[in-house]
Amino acid sequence: MFILRKILKLILLPISLLLFLIKWAIELAVRMTSALVGLLILIVGAGAVYYLCTQRWTELFLTVVIGVGIIAVLFASVIVQETCDSLRAKIKEL
Repeated sequence: MFILRKILKLILLPISLLLFLIKWAIELAVRMTSALVGLLILIVGAGAVYYLCTQRWTELFLTVVIGVGIIAVLFASVIVQETCDSLRAKIKEL
């Protein structure tokens, strides 16, 4: 059984490396674009308040959709990073 685990761990080593590279690339992309994303969220929020005050409902709807899209992309990147971490931890446990 011990030999089978070591063979399986050896076979899964490239997958572990791929998971590490995916997590690293996503983390790097988020860190590199964090200032721009923060500024974009600030602009979208200010636009939403402005459109709410001027009662421009179509533009308000579009800015809310854009804001939700930005948050969804950031949430998805965190989910992918956590999934990569958990899969790598399971491979290490073998």
